[in-house]
Amino acid sequence: MASLLSGCLDTLPDRGDRSLVASAPHVRPEARAGVSPRGASLAFASLDGPSETVSERFREQFDKAVQSRDVALAKTEAAHYRIRGYLTTLPAPGGARLACVLDVYDRQGRRVQRLMDETALKTEANPWDAVDDKSLAAFVDRSAEDLAAFLSGTPEALAAAEKDAGVSVVSGQAKGSEEKPKPSGVAQAR
Repeated sequence: MASLLSGCLDTLPDRGDRSLVASAPHVRPEARAGVSPRGASLAFASLDGPSETVSERFREQFDKAVQSRDVALAKTEAAHYRIRGYLTTLPAPGGARLACVLDVYDRQGRRVQRLMDETALKTEANPWDAVDDKSLAAFVDRSAEDLAAFLSGTPEALAAAEKDAGVSVVSGQAKGSEEKPKPSGVAQAR
């Protein structure tokens, strides 16, 4: 059944060619200044690749990390966005690399963002055994930061920021004000 479902995903890296994940450049999304990601709720749908133990540790740390960045977690059916994660280990000189792909989908099931990262693991044995809480925490923190930055630019987060502040986030002009926005590009509440 998993094989049938994975055939529906054109975004899943081919499990036989792990170089797709390793060679992908890490591009960090830019956070929208003055906009909280809270307006764009998120659900973590799945994490493929690691053992159940590593998967549980990743999910626990990830939930804490995104919540500390003001990301609102919700049940899948209520969330604006959902994440499917893929975690893998890759051979590397002197050990291995832990690589992660987080695909963000909207309510219509369209992938709207792909976040990727990897980190070095020092091991001569099974790479999954080298994934300790400290290395996983640093890795999860970077992923949560990227996700919060992406969500801060979504239509839902922008609308929530505009509603909360009574300010047009796009133009920087207060509602009902006839003044022209200041050229600094920062929204100003009056």
